[in-house]
Amino acid sequence: MFSLKTATCSCNYEARKLSFKKAKYSIKKEGIMPTCLNESSGLSKAWQDGYYWTHNDSGGSPELYMIDSRGYIFDTLAINNANNYDWEDLAKDNVGNIYVGDFGNNSNSRKDLVIYKRSHEQVEQITFTYPDQTFTENESRIFDCEAFFWSNNSLYLVTKSWEKGVKHSRMYVLPDTLGHHTAKLVGNLDVKAQITGADISPNGKRFALISYGKVLLFNIINGNIDFSNPEKCIKIAKGQTEAIVFENDQKLVFTNENRRIYSINLN
Repeated sequence: MFSLKTATCSCNYEARKLSFKKAKYSIKKEGIMPTCLNESSGLSKAWQDGYYWTHNDSGGSPELYMIDSRGYIFDTLAINNANNYDWEDLAKDNVGNIYVGDFGNNSNSRKDLVIYKRSHEQVEQITFTYPDQTFTENESRIFDCEAFFWSNNSLYLVTKSWEKGVKHSRMYVLPDTLGHHTAKLVGNLDVKAQITGADISPNGKRFALISYGKVLLFNIINGNIDFSNPEKCIKIAKGQTEAIVFENDQKLVFTNENRRIYSINLN
C-alpha cells in the first residue's frame, strides 16, 4: 500500500493551490547501500564531492557513515555522548560542523528534542522547544520533525504532519549555538505530502524539501528563507524517501529506506 501510494502521488494540488510548477526530470539510480544502512534517514555532504554522511533512523548506533554515490562505506564518525533516540536528518555549516537532528516526535509528546553539533574537537547539544506546542490531549499532531538545514548561523526546521488529508507543516528557526532555545515560527505550509528531509543549495538561492513521492523546491529571495516563493514540484515516486542533499547548485541526491541512492540534475 505504501509503494502504491507513493507511485500514484502527484504535484496537482501543489500546482493548483500553491503555484508550484510541475517539473519532470530524469532520476538516476546511483547505487545501493549495505544492509547495515537499511534506514538512511539523513544526508549531508562529506569532505569532498561525491561523498556523503548518513545515519540510520531511531535506535541505530550514535554514529555517522561516510558513503559514496555507489553506497560503499568509507568511514564512520562517532557522535560521542549522544543517543540515537530518533535521529532524522543532518545539516552542515560553512566551517565543517555537522548537526544531527534527534527530533523525531511521532507521538507529539517529546520534551527532550536535541540537535547534536559535532565540531572537530567536541560534541555540543542544542536543545529546543516549539513556542506553540501545548502538549494537550487533543493537540494536532504537527510537531514531528524530520527535516532541517543550516544557513547564516541558524538552523531551519520543517515539521512533518500526521494529520489526515492535507498536511500542515511549519518552519521554525533557532540559533546554531549550544544551550536551550525556543524555536521561532517563520512559516506555514499546507501540502499533500509529509516532509521527511531538507537541504539548502550551496549558493543559498533555493532550498529543497523531500517527501514520500515528491521534491518541493523553493526560491530564496533577498535572503528570506520561508515558504513564500514556491518554485517547482518534482514527482519522484521512489518509495520511502527520507533524506536529500544538494551535491551542487544543480544536482540533488536522495536516498530511501530500501537503501537506494538516486540523483536529479536540475539543469
